[in-house]
Amino acid sequence: MNRLSGQAAHEQSTVVRALLQQPLLLRRGRHTHTLDLARRHQAELRAWFDHHLGWRLHIERDRLRLFKTPASTDPQGHLAPTARQCALYCLILAVLGECGKQTVLSELAEKISALTGAHSRLRRFDPTYHRERVDLVAMVRLLTEQGVLATVGGESTTTRSQEKEYISGTGDALYDVDHRTAALLLASPVPPAQADGPQTLADALEPARADTLDEGLRHALMRRLVDDPAVHWDDLPAQQRDFARARADALITAVRLGLDTRVEVRTEGAAVIDDELSDIEFPKASAASFATLALADLLCTHIDSSHPRRTYVSHTQLHDLAQQLSSKLGQVTPNINGQPISATRVLDACLPLLLQLGLVAHAPGGIQCRPVLARFRAPAGQGLRPEGEELMLFGAHDLPQPTTSEES
Repeated sequence: MNRLSGQAAHEQSTVVRALLQQPLLLRRGRHTHTLDLARRHQAELRAWFDHHLGWRLHIERDRLRLFKTPASTDPQGHLAPTARQCALYCLILAVLGECGKQTVLSELAEKISALTGAHSRLRRFDPTYHRERVDLVAMVRLLTEQGVLATVGGESTTTRSQEKEYISGTGDALYDVDHRTAALLLASPVPPAQADGPQTLADALEPARADTLDEGLRHALMRRLVDDPAVHWDDLPAQQRDFARARADALITAVRLGLDTRVEVRTEGAAVIDDELSDIEFPKASAASFATLALADLLCTHIDSSHPRRTYVSHTQLHDLAQQLSSKLGQVTPNINGQPISATRVLDACLPLLLQLGLVAHAPGGIQCRPVLARFRAPAGQGLRPEGEELMLFGAHDLPQPTTSEES
């Protein structure tokens, strides 16, 4: 590969990586350079997304939009919007078309209330309820982050204060409206207004409308590889599993080159190993993340010592491991998430993260440990250190010091 083609490949992967992290990019800040690269390589980028993922790439001078449809419609992460918030997000976009260049929260609330009141299949939006106002503001803030709405004069601190006043029922907040960006947001292959219901929209996300069966299978697998923390072959439908095992080299090569990243491949599956492309950072310097890493190691040790070796861990066994961890964790930090350490609090802090990362899965009466869990065990199977600061897989000095409120 000559220097010119190598530079071009790097520039294209830069755009691909940016779009996988944020499918809508506007020309501002660090994204200005990304948009310039996208315009320079637009033909190659459109072809790459279309061939490997079946996703349409829209390029304008000031906007870049990847119409990305997920491999799974399951919510990812504890910060995922609720079903009600998702509905309000779509309703805000629907009523923004009737707004001018500026709007206020009370206008959005009034229009959404009228729209939902006119359609019997929509749950009525009632802005007199505190919870409804909270959810409305949450989605307005998301649309502000995405560039559809903007604080007037750039006074974000003032707007946040006004939003809080609106939630309390005493104020309002003003926004500029970017109608062009709003028009690019929804990525559903079927216009929502023409869908019979939610299932029609969910069915449209499946890449079954590809020209050939192989193309549809390739799109489905590539979407899983670039979206999921880890892909276990046994989790896939039979056709996808057979296709993955037959074409794994080509699929993994496409991900490695297209994203300029590392892919770890095992007999059980594959995972992209790239901190920038991960939606959930792990570990971070907190007692909860250190405890999660330590629990992952304990689970691996527990599985390795099973006779015969099993990947199932009952709730009782899980609680025993958490109790073992909490007694040692108390030697290096007084609390976890601001609460005194106990087995229950360790599980409350650690289990959601293990589930979100796909390291474990719910099972009747317990959890099932996934093969990818082994990646997070202590180096060379050393296990947890026995005493003091050496207990943790990393030093306790990396943990933030507790505040007075946490100690009280």
